[in-house]
Amino acid sequence: MSFNIDEELKRTFGLASLRLEASKKLNGEEWKKFQAITKKHAGIKRAEQRNFELEYDTRFEVSRKRLINKAGSKTRKFNHPWARNDVFDETAIKRQAKRQVKAEHQKLMSHLENKELKEVQSLMDTCEHRHQTREKPLKDFARATDRRQGDDRRRTDKGPAHRRPLRRIQ
Repeated sequence: MSFNIDEELKRTFGLASLRLEASKKLNGEEWKKFQAITKKHAGIKRAEQRNFELEYDTRFEVSRKRLINKAGSKTRKFNHPWARNDVFDETAIKRQAKRQVKAEHQKLMSHLENKELKEVQSLMDTCEHRHQTREKPLKDFARATDRRQGDDRRRTDKGPAHRRPLRRIQ
């Protein structure tokens, strides 16, 4: 798995912006649901991180053994002895095994963050309707009680509403 910085940034900033939006828009019951979601996912991430640290050596050995078996397998291609590559390079196999173990862990953590992002997004979508129904009367009232004076009061967002027609001089 290759590391994609664009997806990582979108996920990180998407989750951060949803958390900020949640702190502003959610009511008490929705906030409790949000806290439960974040607490659940934080616990899962913490457990997976701890599991990774405890089982790193075992995962490394399994990956290393898999790479050694792959390097030691027979190929059906004939190469002259002077044209062969040494596929059994111990340091390269160790580096590759470390990369594979870290990539698998990163993939798992990314999956967990995506799952949290989807749950928080669904919570925000369900509360969006409530938020819009609460905001609409406030906006309507603010527009209806506009206390500007004179011609300014008649102006709308599109420009002046009442304009005298121009007289033609004959």
